[in-house]
Amino acid sequence: MNKRRLSILKSVLSIALFCGAVYFENAQPQRLILLVALFLAFMADGFVRGLMKQESRYFYLSFYFDIAFTFLLEQNSRLLINYFFHSFYIIILLEAVLSLNLRKGITFGAVAVIASLIKYGYLIYYKYNFANISQMAFFLLVNVLILVIAGFAQHNREERQRKDILYQELLETHRKLRQYTDEVNRLSVVEERNRIARDIHDTLGHNMTALIMQLQMTEHLFKEDPARSRELLSSAVSTARDSLTGIREVIETLRGEDSLKYSIDAIRTLVKDFADKTSVEIQLDITGEQGDPSLHQRSNLRFSAANMALYRIIQESLTNAVRHGKATKIYVKINNLEKEIRFSVHDNGDSVDANDCGEQENITSSERDNGIITIREGYGLRGIRERVEAFGGQMLYQADQGFTVQGVLYLEDQNDKDTVG
Repeated sequence: MNKRRLSILKSVLSIALFCGAVYFENAQPQRLILLVALFLAFMADGFVRGLMKQESRYFYLSFYFDIAFTFLLEQNSRLLINYFFHSFYIIILLEAVLSLNLRKGITFGAVAVIASLIKYGYLIYYKYNFANISQMAFFLLVNVLILVIAGFAQHNREERQRKDILYQELLETHRKLRQYTDEVNRLSVVEERNRIARDIHDTLGHNMTALIMQLQMTEHLFKEDPARSRELLSSAVSTARDSLTGIREVIETLRGEDSLKYSIDAIRTLVKDFADKTSVEIQLDITGEQGDPSLHQRSNLRFSAANMALYRIIQESLTNAVRHGKATKIYVKINNLEKEIRFSVHDNGDSVDANDCGEQENITSSERDNGIITIREGYGLRGIRERVEAFGGQMLYQADQGFTVQGVLYLEDQNDKDTVG
């Protein structure tokens, strides 16, 4: 029953009861005017209450005003107990319990029941007999029963409202969770796509650089040293096969990575093979022991992924140094620590020419204005930076007397990240 219907039903019952009470009162004009005034005040109080919000203080106090007006109506009755006026207590009790929250409704209902017994106290005082005591007990029982039933109905209504609110919150949470899941799936796809793109770029770029240099040297020595040319040509064929193998490995990353392929020994092999194929002098300095990740309380998955990232970073750095910088000497330093891996790759190539690549493979522009070299990241350096940042690390690069790339990969989550230097 909504608030409006409850108000209409209360008004109809109140008017009917008041008319019945006045009929039996046979009141004189002066007392009749007083009774009408009290009844109108009772009705006006209910009307004003209906216009106010339940959170307001007057809304709760207005029920006590109803009790006061009802008590005054009974006090001005010529009958010791006028049951028509006395029934107003039941109306007030029902409205309060159904309008207020359960705790306040029960509290006010108890006050209304006590107030309704005052007249019975007068009755027993003036006419003490078993009939009047039984009458008071019956009326008390009826009031308590009404209070319990109304309280139970209010409790069920509040529980239903709470369930509705929880259900709406659950629907909203489900909607947000679905949006979050969709976003995570989208980001996962983008991240995987970028990772595969970086692997393809690093693998092909590294091998194609070596292959181009081998073919160029073969062309240069074709007439002067045919035997050496044949060796270089055979090596170029091997490099092309390695490129095909590398592409297959990248494609198979969707099935999982083999961490042994990217160990420190694999980096040594990478450096040696690249030096042999390009005739570039490469100095590799590895310090510290990686050992077994389980002995250092590291995550095996994170440890293996860090090895793979380091392998790709070294591979891309070597490729950039030769392909863009035309470097003849490269210095690679790797420092294995307990909770991090630090690396540095420095070459003696032309830092400007090395990093001015029209294909936007590494650094797309550099300039010397007032002795200052400005560098803008291309695909290669961006790929290295993304790999480093995936492990909470930082990367720095310098274009001064060659080109230097250095950074750190954290083997454990870091709250406070060190500055690379």
